[in-house]
Amino acid sequence: MKFPNLEDSDQAGIHVLDTPDAPVCLIRACEASGLPYFVIDMGDVVDKAQLLTRFAEALKFPDYFGHNWDALYDALCDRAWLGNRGLALHLKHTASFEKRAADDWLTLHEILEAAIDDWRGVKRPFWVFVDGAKACAS
Repeated sequence: MKFPNLEDSDQAGIHVLDTPDAPVCLIRACEASGLPYFVIDMGDVVDKAQLLTRFAEALKFPDYFGHNWDALYDALCDRAWLGNRGLALHLKHTASFEKRAADDWLTLHEILEAAIDDWRGVKRPFWVFVDGAKACAS
């Protein structure tokens, strides 16, 4: 799988990893571009609370993270502690969460899209790569 230029914020968005070698290619592409890479394994996530905790742990959110949707958006857009380089998220094993908590999956997608737009506004890339599920239509 060939990745787009990960440094280009205009191309950033939510993308499906659709080949077996895609995760390894993603890691290499992030390393080559110097883009921070975070994995969020959602294989055993069953609800919003667990999802928010998984994001907080994976991205090492500050202790004051509020564990709600607004707080997730705020944390994903907070370049003061995330850095100003941009970032790439890899959401793994999302299919079961998508089935169990369809409304939360859609809300998560909306928050990620809004965060991508926020980063795009400062010309920094925010990428989300999803495997094991479809990305929602943008």
